[in-house]
Amino acid sequence: MANTHRVVDADTHVLEPPDLWEKWLPKKYQDQAPKLAKDPAGGDAWLFAGEVEPDPIGLVATPGMAYDQFRWMGVTYEEARTGCYNGTERLKDMTHDGIHAALNFAPQRTMGHFLSNEDDDFIAAGVGAFNSFLIDEFCAPDLSRMIPLAQLTSLGVDSNVAEIQKAADRGFKGFVMSCWPNAGESVEEEDDRVWAAIQETGLPLCIHINVISRAQRLATRNAMKKAGKALYGGAHPKAKAKAVGNLGSVFSMVAGTISNLIFTGVFERFPDLHVAMIETGIGWLPHYLEQLDDRYWRNRSWGEIPISQPPSYYWHQNMSASFILDPIGIQVRHAVGITNAMWSSDYPHHGNDWPYSRKVISDMMGHIPEAERNLITGGNAARIFKIEF
Repeated sequence: MANTHRVVDADTHVLEPPDLWEKWLPKKYQDQAPKLAKDPAGGDAWLFAGEVEPDPIGLVATPGMAYDQFRWMGVTYEEARTGCYNGTERLKDMTHDGIHAALNFAPQRTMGHFLSNEDDDFIAAGVGAFNSFLIDEFCAPDLSRMIPLAQLTSLGVDSNVAEIQKAADRGFKGFVMSCWPNAGESVEEEDDRVWAAIQETGLPLCIHINVISRAQRLATRNAMKKAGKALYGGAHPKAKAKAVGNLGSVFSMVAGTISNLIFTGVFERFPDLHVAMIETGIGWLPHYLEQLDDRYWRNRSWGEIPISQPPSYYWHQNMSASFILDPIGIQVRHAVGITNAMWSSDYPHHGNDWPYSRKVISDMMGHIPEAERNLITGGNAARIFKIEF
C-alpha cells in the first residue's frame, strides 16, 4: 500500500500534563482538583478528590511500549512519551507515525470526576478548564492537524446549548457528549434544543463509547467510596482481571445508545445531525442493524415509532463509528457503510500500535480497493469533521 494518502486518526486522547489543573482550573477549586500522586508500585497516578486510591497513568501512556511491558502501575511521567501530554511532541509522534491529522478527546475517566459532582459551578469550571487547555495549549501548535473536540457538561440543556455555539466560535471541530443533553437516563423532548444547536453549527457530535447520567455517575462513585473500593479497579489481581473483562462489554453499552437516538426520532427531526460513535468497533454493526430493522418492520404498526424509514437508514445517513483493529469489520465494510467507518489508533492508550499505524492499516486493509481504504482511513473523518485534507 502506498504511503501517499493522508491518514486521519479518528480517536486519540491526552494524558493530563502534571500542571494541567494548577494552570487551567480556577484557584477557588484547587482543593477539589485531581492531584498527582504515586500508585502502589511507585508510578505516577491521579488522585481524585474523595477517592480511595489514585488512578495510575500506566495504561494511558504506552506508545512504543511492547505488549509484554504493559502494566497498570509503576509507570512515571519520565517513562511516558512526552507526546502523550505535550502538543508539540504529539505532532512529532504523528508525523513519525504517518498521521496527517488526529481527533483529540478528553480523558473520560478524568471528565467523570467533574461530570458526577454535585456542584454545578465545579462541573462547569472543570470541563471548561480542560477544553481551554485542549484548544489553547495542547492543539495550539497546529489546529489544522490536531483537531480539538469540546467536552459538553452534565448540567442540562440550557448549559449545553450555550456552550455549543461558544465552542464552535472558538474553533472546536465537534462536541463530545458523555450523558444525554438533559443529564438524565434517556433522550427527552427537551433535548431537541441541543440537537438543533449542534445541527446549526454543522459540526458532529461524538459519543465516546457510552453515555452515563450525572445521577448514575454520582451513585456509582458514592457506592464505591462507601465500600472502600477504588472507582477504577485497584491493585488486587481480581480487580485487574475484571477491568480487562470489562473491555469486552463495550458493544453492549453502545447498542442502547444507538437505539435510543434512532427510535426516539432524533434523526427524523434533525436530518442534518451527525453522531459519531467513537472506539466502538464496526464488525458487530451489520448484525445489529439487521436486527433493528427486523424489529421495526414487525412492530411498526402498533409501536407508534416516530420514524419514517427503517433504523438502518438513519445509521447510514446520520451516524459513523471508529475502530482500532477490526478485520471482521473490514470484511463486512459494505454492510457497515463505506462512508460510515473511521480508522483510529487510540494513542496514547494501550490499544495503540504507534509507531506502526501505517503497517497496521496495510495489514488490515491493504487488500481492499484504494478508494474505499482512503475513505475509511481519512476521507470520512475529514468530511465529517471538516478537516483540511
